[in-house]
Amino acid sequence: MALDQLLFFMTMGRSFGRRAIMQRKIYVNELELGKECEIPLALYEKRLHQYTAKNGQAACALMLTLGDKTGKIAAVLWDNAQNYHASLAADQVHLFQGRVGEYRGQPQLTINKVTPLAAAQIELDDYVVTSPLDREVLWRRLAAVMQSIQEPSLRTLLDHIFDAPTKRNFTMAPAGREVHHAYIGGLLEHTLEVVAYATSMIEEQGQYLDRDLLLTGCILHDIGKLEEYDLQSLCFQTTDRGKLLGHLQIGAELVAREANRIPGFPAELRLELEHMLLSHHGLVEWGAVQPPKTINAMALHLADLTSGRLGQFSRIISNHDANNGSWSNWDRFLARSVFVPDQALHN
Repeated sequence: MALDQLLFFMTMGRSFGRRAIMQRKIYVNELELGKECEIPLALYEKRLHQYTAKNGQAACALMLTLGDKTGKIAAVLWDNAQNYHASLAADQVHLFQGRVGEYRGQPQLTINKVTPLAAAQIELDDYVVTSPLDREVLWRRLAAVMQSIQEPSLRTLLDHIFDAPTKRNFTMAPAGREVHHAYIGGLLEHTLEVVAYATSMIEEQGQYLDRDLLLTGCILHDIGKLEEYDLQSLCFQTTDRGKLLGHLQIGAELVAREANRIPGFPAELRLELEHMLLSHHGLVEWGAVQPPKTINAMALHLADLTSGRLGQFSRIISNHDANNGSWSNWDRFLARSVFVPDQALHN
């Protein structure tokens, strides 16, 4: 169900009082190993897993990724897996009953019952995380950076790209689904951080950096995520274009298309800007089409990497349960546990 539909039903539910809203008792980050639970969760992903049962017969299990605003958890449903696979809709909230176990060192919910929930029973804020920062204030900061661009072709390019619908989507989009800045407004927040780190590079080691080109690349580096993710999806599902092309390619195509509409746009400027977008992940194994081969492309990569990595550490630290001591659980994206500073434990 789309976010705008959920918002409508939530408004209707509130207008008739709060009886329709299900009373939430627990969140994902409160689940305890070995305990039975009943918990409403959003269904992010589902897939059938075929295996050979103990009797030698072929069987299926339904593997799920579930979550709420506090995090995600893997889940498995052994009985009637094919029927549930056909009936359970992704990007919707269901009531799950089961037992919290562990699989390969990570929590896993073994489900024994699933109950559908009506839209009026759902508290949207329990599933959609929003940046705590004022997005209008953030947008004005980004708009001021755009207005500071002096190179005429780059300034015109930004004006062409950021029309009213794009501005609206850009202020709502996440920077990712779970790795970093994975919340409404996350893309805007991340982009401003990338701009800030790049500005510091210009001030400290900017002899060969092109300020206008670098900052334009910072602003546009993740513009492809507006098409990579379904922004009307509760769980920000990846679109077909996102799966087939990815946001680097989508963004580079957008820049090329809009630059072609601008008379006299310098070919070498367009080429380097496209290269910056296609290379900003740094390494081919990290998703870059090419490694950075210009100083501006390298600066963009480092600024993006710094924002992303610190965002990952911040997410882990802020979600850490102080009762578990000074070290976080193993994070599969960073491939390590993270030390949690005292001030975070005391907060």
